[in-house]
Amino acid sequence: MPPAQVSVVLAEERMMAPTMQISGSVISLYDANLSTQVSGELEWIAEVGTVFQKGETIAKIVPTLLTINLQSAKAQLQKLQADLEFREQEVKRFKTLATTDNTSKARLQEEHSKRNMLLQDIQAANAEVEKAKYFLSQADIKAPFSGHIVSRLATKGEFLSVGDKVIRLVDTFNREVTLNAPIDLLPYLKKGMLVEVISAGKTESFPVKAIVPVGDKVSRMVEVRLGVSSRDLVTGMPVTVNLPKAIPLMGIAIPRDALIIKGTELIIYRIDDSMKSERIKAQITAIDGLWVTIGHKLESGDKIVIRGGERLMPDQTVSILEN
Repeated sequence: MPPAQVSVVLAEERMMAPTMQISGSVISLYDANLSTQVSGELEWIAEVGTVFQKGETIAKIVPTLLTINLQSAKAQLQKLQADLEFREQEVKRFKTLATTDNTSKARLQEEHSKRNMLLQDIQAANAEVEKAKYFLSQADIKAPFSGHIVSRLATKGEFLSVGDKVIRLVDTFNREVTLNAPIDLLPYLKKGMLVEVISAGKTESFPVKAIVPVGDKVSRMVEVRLGVSSRDLVTGMPVTVNLPKAIPLMGIAIPRDALIIKGTELIIYRIDDSMKSERIKAQITAIDGLWVTIGHKLESGDKIVIRGGERLMPDQTVSILEN
Protein backbone atom coordinates (compact mmCIF):
# COMPACT_ATOMS: atom_id res chain seq x y z
CA MET A 1 0.00 0.00 0.00
CA PRO A 2 1.21 3.54 -0.67
CA PRO A 3 2.24 5.62 2.38
CA ALA A 4 -0.64 7.23 4.27
CA GLN A 5 -0.79 10.98 3.80
CA VAL A 6 -0.94 12.93 7.06
CA SER A 7 -0.45 16.42 8.42
CA VAL A 8 1.66 16.88 11.53
CA VAL A 9 2.37 19.49 14.19
CA LEU A 10 5.37 19.73 16.46
CA ALA A 11 5.02 19.11 20.17
CA GLU A 12 6.24 22.14 22.07
CA GLU A 13 7.07 23.20 25.59
CA ARG A 14 4.37 25.39 27.14
CA MET A 15 3.24 26.60 30.55
CA MET A 16 0.33 24.31 31.44
CA ALA A 17 -1.85 23.67 34.47
CA PRO A 18 -3.93 20.58 35.31
CA THR A 19 -7.65 21.38 35.15
CA MET A 20 -10.89 20.05 36.57
CA GLN A 21 -14.10 19.96 34.55
CA ILE A 22 -17.07 21.41 36.45
CA SER A 23 -20.67 21.74 35.31
CA GLY A 24 -22.23 25.19 35.29
CA SER A 25 -25.26 27.05 33.96
CA VAL A 26 -25.88 30.25 32.04
CA ILE A 27 -28.00 32.71 34.01
CA SER A 28 -29.33 36.20 33.35
CA LEU A 29 -27.94 39.16 35.20
CA TYR A 30 -31.52 40.31 35.94
CA ASP A 31 -34.60 38.10 36.25
CA ALA A 32 -37.64 39.71 37.89
CA ASN A 33 -41.32 39.07 38.53
CA LEU A 34 -42.66 42.60 38.25
CA SER A 35 -45.50 43.67 40.55
CA THR A 36 -48.00 46.51 40.45
CA GLN A 37 -47.61 49.42 42.87
CA VAL A 38 -51.24 50.54 42.49
CA SER A 39 -54.62 48.86 42.63
CA GLY A 40 -56.87 48.65 39.61
CA GLU A 41 -58.05 46.65 36.62
CA LEU A 42 -55.37 45.35 34.25
CA GLU A 43 -56.02 47.11 30.94
CA TRP A 44 -53.17 45.69 28.80
CA ILE A 45 -50.23 43.31 29.15
CA ALA A 46 -47.43 42.48 26.70
CA GLU A 47 -47.21 39.20 24.81
CA VAL A 48 -44.80 36.46 25.87
CA GLY A 49 -41.57 36.51 23.86
CA THR A 50 -41.69 40.24 23.12
CA VAL A 51 -38.43 42.19 23.45
CA PHE A 52 -38.56 45.44 25.43
CA GLN A 53 -36.00 48.12 26.12
CA LYS A 54 -35.49 49.70 29.53
CA GLY A 55 -38.24 52.23 30.27
CA GLU A 56 -40.81 50.90 27.80
CA THR A 57 -44.34 50.08 29.00
CA ILE A 58 -45.04 46.35 29.37
CA ALA A 59 -48.42 46.49 31.16
CA LYS A 60 -51.11 49.08 31.99
CA ILE A 61 -53.57 49.56 34.84
CA VAL A 62 -56.84 51.43 34.16
CA PRO A 63 -55.98 54.96 35.46
CA THR A 64 -59.51 56.27 36.15
CA LEU A 65 -59.44 56.08 39.96
CA LEU A 66 -55.85 57.32 40.07
CA THR A 67 -56.78 60.36 37.97
CA ILE A 68 -59.70 61.12 40.31
CA ASN A 69 -57.40 60.89 43.33
CA LEU A 70 -55.01 63.37 41.73
CA GLN A 71 -57.83 65.82 40.98
CA SER A 72 -59.06 65.53 44.57
CA ALA A 73 -55.59 66.20 45.98
CA LYS A 74 -55.19 69.26 43.75
CA ALA A 75 -58.58 70.60 44.81
CA GLN A 76 -57.68 70.25 48.49
CA LEU A 77 -54.41 72.09 47.88
CA GLN A 78 -56.19 74.97 46.09
CA LYS A 79 -58.67 75.24 48.97
CA LEU A 80 -55.87 75.58 51.51
CA GLN A 81 -54.02 78.11 49.36
CA ALA A 82 -57.17 80.25 49.17
CA ASP A 83 -57.52 80.03 52.95
CA LEU A 84 -53.88 81.10 53.30
CA GLU A 85 -54.59 84.37 51.48
CA PHE A 86 -57.30 85.15 54.05
CA ARG A 87 -55.00 84.25 56.96
CA GLU A 88 -52.22 86.47 55.62
CA GLN A 89 -54.60 89.41 55.46
CA GLU A 90 -55.79 88.70 59.01
CA VAL A 91 -52.24 88.71 60.31
CA LYS A 92 -51.56 92.07 58.64
CA ARG A 93 -54.79 93.54 60.06
CA PHE A 94 -54.03 92.44 63.62
CA LYS A 95 -50.49 93.77 63.34
CA THR A 96 -51.92 97.20 62.47
CA LEU A 97 -54.36 97.03 65.36
CA ALA A 98 -51.60 95.97 67.75
CA THR A 99 -49.53 99.06 66.92
CA THR A 100 -52.44 101.27 68.00
CA ASP A 101 -53.22 99.16 71.05
CA ASN A 102 -56.62 98.24 69.64
CA THR A 103 -56.03 94.48 70.11
CA SER A 104 -54.06 92.24 72.44
CA LYS A 105 -50.73 90.61 71.64
CA ALA A 106 -52.28 87.25 72.49
CA ARG A 107 -54.81 87.64 69.64
CA LEU A 108 -52.00 88.53 67.23
CA GLN A 109 -50.04 85.44 68.32
CA GLU A 110 -53.17 83.34 67.76
CA GLU A 111 -53.47 84.58 64.19
CA HIS A 112 -49.76 83.87 63.62
CA SER A 113 -50.30 80.34 64.91
CA LYS A 114 -53.31 79.73 62.64
CA ARG A 115 -51.33 80.91 59.61
CA ASN A 116 -48.33 78.70 60.46
CA MET A 117 -50.57 75.66 60.96
CA LEU A 118 -52.15 76.37 57.58
CA LEU A 119 -48.70 76.50 55.98
CA GLN A 120 -48.02 73.01 57.37
CA ASP A 121 -51.35 71.80 56.00
CA ILE A 122 -50.41 73.18 52.57
CA GLN A 123 -47.08 71.37 52.72
CA ALA A 124 -48.90 68.11 53.51
CA ALA A 125 -51.37 68.77 50.68
CA ASN A 126 -48.46 69.32 48.26
CA ALA A 127 -47.07 65.93 49.31
CA GLU A 128 -50.48 64.33 48.65
CA VAL A 129 -50.52 65.84 45.15
CA GLU A 130 -47.02 64.51 44.41
CA LYS A 131 -48.01 61.08 45.75
CA ALA A 132 -51.12 61.04 43.55
CA LYS A 133 -48.99 62.01 40.53
CA TYR A 134 -46.53 59.19 41.33
CA PHE A 135 -49.28 56.59 41.65
CA LEU A 136 -50.81 57.77 38.38
CA SER A 137 -47.42 57.33 36.67
CA GLN A 138 -47.26 53.77 38.05
CA ALA A 139 -50.41 52.85 36.11
CA ASP A 140 -48.00 52.15 33.25
CA ILE A 141 -45.70 49.33 34.39
CA LYS A 142 -42.33 49.95 32.72
CA ALA A 143 -39.41 47.63 32.11
CA PRO A 144 -36.65 48.30 34.69
CA PHE A 145 -34.13 46.71 32.31
CA SER A 146 -34.02 45.45 28.73
CA GLY A 147 -35.02 41.87 28.05
CA HIS A 148 -37.67 39.37 26.95
CA ILE A 149 -41.11 38.76 28.40
CA VAL A 150 -40.97 35.17 29.68
CA SER A 151 -44.42 34.71 31.23
CA ARG A 152 -47.59 36.63 32.09
CA LEU A 153 -48.65 36.27 35.72
CA ALA A 154 -51.95 38.13 35.33
CA THR A 155 -54.63 38.44 32.64
CA LYS A 156 -56.32 41.44 31.07
CA GLY A 157 -59.45 42.36 33.02
CA GLU A 158 -58.22 41.13 36.42
CA PHE A 159 -58.41 43.50 39.37
CA LEU A 160 -54.98 43.73 40.95
CA SER A 161 -53.99 44.88 44.41
CA VAL A 162 -50.74 46.54 45.41
CA GLY A 163 -47.92 43.98 45.26
CA ASP A 164 -49.66 41.49 42.94
CA LYS A 165 -47.25 39.96 40.40
CA VAL A 166 -48.00 40.89 36.81
CA ILE A 167 -45.26 39.77 34.45
CA ARG A 168 -41.84 38.11 34.37
CA LEU A 169 -39.04 39.93 32.56
CA VAL A 170 -35.62 38.33 31.95
CA ASP A 171 -32.51 40.20 30.80
CA THR A 172 -31.38 38.21 27.78
CA PHE A 173 -28.62 40.64 26.84
CA ASN A 174 -26.45 40.43 29.97
CA ARG A 175 -25.61 36.91 31.10
CA GLU A 176 -23.23 35.11 33.42
CA VAL A 177 -22.07 31.56 33.98
CA THR A 178 -22.47 30.32 37.52
CA LEU A 179 -20.86 27.19 38.94
CA ASN A 180 -19.98 25.66 42.27
CA ALA A 181 -16.28 24.83 42.54
CA PRO A 182 -14.51 22.79 45.23
CA ILE A 183 -13.10 25.04 47.92
CA ASP A 184 -9.64 23.51 47.31
CA LEU A 185 -9.46 25.36 43.97
CA LEU A 186 -9.60 28.84 45.55
CA PRO A 187 -5.79 29.33 45.62
CA TYR A 188 -5.66 28.89 41.83
CA LEU A 189 -8.60 31.13 40.93
CA LYS A 190 -8.14 34.87 40.38
CA LYS A 191 -10.63 37.52 39.35
CA GLY A 192 -10.14 38.41 35.66
CA MET A 193 -8.34 35.18 34.68
CA LEU A 194 -9.60 33.46 31.54
CA VAL A 195 -11.07 29.97 31.84
CA GLU A 196 -12.30 27.61 29.16
CA VAL A 197 -16.06 27.10 28.73
CA ILE A 198 -17.48 24.29 26.60
CA SER A 199 -21.09 24.35 25.39
CA ALA A 200 -22.89 22.71 22.49
CA GLY A 201 -19.60 21.50 21.06
CA LYS A 202 -18.08 24.98 21.02
CA THR A 203 -15.18 26.11 23.20
CA GLU A 204 -14.64 29.71 24.29
CA SER A 205 -12.70 31.51 27.01
CA PHE A 206 -14.41 33.87 29.47
CA PRO A 207 -13.04 35.87 32.43
CA VAL A 208 -13.75 35.08 36.06
CA LYS A 209 -16.10 37.89 37.12
CA ALA A 210 -16.56 37.11 40.80
CA ILE A 211 -15.51 34.56 43.39
CA VAL A 212 -17.63 34.17 46.53
CA PRO A 213 -15.04 33.11 49.14
CA VAL A 214 -17.61 31.46 51.42
CA GLY A 215 -17.83 27.68 51.30
CA ASP A 216 -20.91 25.61 52.02
CA LYS A 217 -20.29 23.64 55.21
CA VAL A 218 -21.88 20.50 53.72
CA SER A 219 -20.74 20.44 50.08
CA ARG A 220 -17.47 22.39 50.62
CA MET A 221 -18.19 24.36 47.46
CA VAL A 222 -17.83 28.04 46.60
CA GLU A 223 -19.70 29.95 43.91
CA VAL A 224 -17.80 31.28 40.89
CA ARG A 225 -19.27 33.67 38.31
CA LEU A 226 -17.93 34.12 34.77
CA GLY A 227 -18.63 37.09 32.51
CA VAL A 228 -20.24 36.07 29.20
CA SER A 229 -19.84 37.96 25.92
CA SER A 230 -21.04 35.30 23.47
CA ARG A 231 -24.59 35.54 22.14
CA ASP A 232 -24.59 31.80 21.44
CA LEU A 233 -25.07 31.08 25.16
CA VAL A 234 -28.74 31.09 26.11
CA THR A 235 -30.04 31.54 29.65
CA GLY A 236 -30.48 28.12 31.23
CA MET A 237 -27.98 26.39 28.94
CA PRO A 238 -25.65 23.87 30.65
CA VAL A 239 -21.91 24.37 30.20
CA THR A 240 -18.69 22.67 31.22
CA VAL A 241 -15.92 24.82 32.68
CA ASN A 242 -12.25 23.87 32.96
CA LEU A 243 -10.81 25.31 36.18
CA PRO A 244 -7.13 25.06 37.17
CA LYS A 245 -6.43 22.70 40.08
CA ALA A 246 -2.68 23.22 40.43
CA ILE A 247 0.04 25.80 39.86
CA PRO A 248 0.94 26.08 36.14
CA LEU A 249 4.12 24.20 35.19
CA MET A 250 6.16 23.82 32.02
CA GLY A 251 5.21 20.74 30.01
CA ILE A 252 5.26 19.28 26.51
CA ALA A 253 1.94 20.16 24.91
CA ILE A 254 0.16 19.20 21.71
CA PRO A 255 -2.96 20.65 20.05
CA ARG A 256 -6.21 19.06 21.10
CA ASP A 257 -7.05 18.33 17.47
CA ALA A 258 -4.31 15.67 17.51
CA LEU A 259 -6.36 13.50 19.89
CA ILE A 260 -8.16 10.56 18.25
CA ILE A 261 -11.04 8.70 19.88
CA LYS A 262 -10.82 4.92 19.48
CA GLY A 263 -13.70 3.32 21.33
CA THR A 264 -13.23 4.39 24.94
CA GLU A 265 -9.59 5.42 24.50
CA LEU A 266 -7.80 8.57 23.45
CA ILE A 267 -4.72 8.04 21.29
CA ILE A 268 -2.21 10.04 19.27
CA TYR A 269 0.24 9.05 16.54
CA ARG A 270 3.87 10.15 16.59
CA ILE A 271 5.97 9.94 13.43
CA ASP A 272 9.54 8.73 13.96
CA ASP A 273 12.62 9.43 11.86
CA SER A 274 11.89 6.43 9.60
CA MET A 275 8.51 7.97 8.69
CA LYS A 276 6.55 5.30 10.53
CA SER A 277 3.66 5.87 12.90
CA GLU A 278 3.82 5.10 16.60
CA ARG A 279 0.56 4.68 18.47
CA ILE A 280 0.51 6.32 21.95
CA LYS A 281 -2.29 6.09 24.50
CA ALA A 282 -3.15 9.60 25.69
CA GLN A 283 -4.33 10.50 29.16
CA ILE A 284 -4.98 14.23 29.45
CA THR A 285 -3.22 15.77 32.44
CA ALA A 286 -3.72 19.47 31.68
CA ILE A 287 -5.76 21.63 29.31
CA ASP A 288 -4.98 25.20 28.35
CA GLY A 289 -7.19 26.54 25.58
CA LEU A 290 -6.50 24.48 22.45
CA TRP A 291 -3.46 22.76 23.97
CA VAL A 292 -3.24 19.64 26.16
CA THR A 293 -0.56 17.63 27.90
CA ILE A 294 -0.86 13.86 28.06
CA GLY A 295 0.46 11.25 30.46
CA HIS A 296 3.34 10.21 28.18
CA LYS A 297 6.89 11.39 27.82
CA LEU A 298 7.03 13.44 24.66
CA GLU A 299 9.89 15.66 23.57
CA SER A 300 9.75 19.12 22.15
CA GLY A 301 9.82 18.87 18.35
CA ASP A 302 8.16 15.43 18.11
CA LYS A 303 6.01 15.12 14.98
CA ILE A 304 2.41 14.48 16.04
CA VAL A 305 -0.28 13.62 13.47
CA ILE A 306 -3.07 16.21 13.47
CA ARG A 307 -4.84 15.25 10.22
CA GLY A 308 -5.26 11.83 8.62
CA GLY A 309 -4.70 9.76 11.75
CA GLU A 310 -8.17 8.19 11.93
CA ARG A 311 -7.19 5.29 9.63
CA LEU A 312 -3.56 4.94 10.63
CA MET A 313 -2.18 1.70 11.99
CA PRO A 314 0.88 1.27 14.24
CA ASP A 315 4.20 1.09 12.32
CA GLN A 316 2.50 2.24 9.12
CA THR A 317 4.64 4.23 6.67
CA VAL A 318 3.37 7.78 6.15
CA SER A 319 3.91 10.73 3.85
CA ILE A 320 3.79 14.15 5.47
CA LEU A 321 1.73 16.79 3.68
CA GLU A 322 2.70 20.43 3.83
CA ASN A 323 0.49 22.27 6.34
